[in-house]
Amino acid sequence: MQEAGHTATTDKTRGTARTMKTAIMNTIAAAAVATSAFTMAFTISPGSAAAADKLKVQYDLYTRGVRAFALNYSADIAQNSFNARAKLRPKGLASLFIDLKMDMTSSGALTKKGARSDNFTMKVKEKGKNARYEVNFDGLQPVSTKRKPAVKRDTEAKINEASAAGARDTLASIMDIAVTPAENPCDSSYRVYNGKEVFKLDLQKIKDDRFGKKDGGVYRGPAIVCRMTYSTLAGLSAKTERKYRKNPPVFRVWFAPVRSTALGRDMNVLVAVTGKIKGKDFVAYANKATLSGRPLNSKSLAKR
Repeated sequence: MQEAGHTATTDKTRGTARTMKTAIMNTIAAAAVATSAFTMAFTISPGSAAAADKLKVQYDLYTRGVRAFALNYSADIAQNSFNARAKLRPKGLASLFIDLKMDMTSSGALTKKGARSDNFTMKVKEKGKNARYEVNFDGLQPVSTKRKPAVKRDTEAKINEASAAGARDTLASIMDIAVTPAENPCDSSYRVYNGKEVFKLDLQKIKDDRFGKKDGGVYRGPAIVCRMTYSTLAGLSAKTERKYRKNPPVFRVWFAPVRSTALGRDMNVLVAVTGKIKGKDFVAYANKATLSGRPLNSKSLAKR
């Protein structure tokens, strides 16, 4: 009886881990919302007069109450430039069944029209196989891509056609939401290109909300809740694309207004994500968050 119970628990854990992997790969990596602990690192451009913000956020992702992934997004943000890094790793029992590591870096400019990509790199290691994607941008136009492994010619043609309409990389898209002046960061749409896939994120405001002492994560204060829909455009297998086009993944994301010294105004910081993959719920909270070494505001915690 003990052995049978152990097997059932192991199978359940494997299923939980696989579900969490799918949620992260197709949301945060694809949204970067998809998405580990997010650590934002933005570097000051030479000659920048304004002080830089140093924002560090760690997101822990749970499914069925089990912590399965950590996403780290670390950074400095200057008045007119950024350099961001994100790292995704399985945690807890998920690390026993999932061999997945993802690292992303992005640098670019902050303009009056928002964030613009310059260079983006994504490295993925899964099941002992390594993949690397490098993209150079000129504004919103991808000008060169290096992939390992390579893709089929027809897939490459579809990716080139979809990205030619204008795109940002994954991290620059999140950055654009963060730095674009707006009372409502949610009424927007982003075409995203990460070297492997082109996809679209559509955001719509649901309501104003507030995080209190009983809520998950470290943030306390007002927030805006948005509905975010992921739509694949090119780069995935025909079978996967048909699946997502039939039932596009939909998520709820919470953005908090946080005062930025570099920008001289509030920026929108992602503090929570919820969604459902294959009928199973998941949630991600910012369980660590500091701005220049301090909590996001006077009511928030630095870590849990």
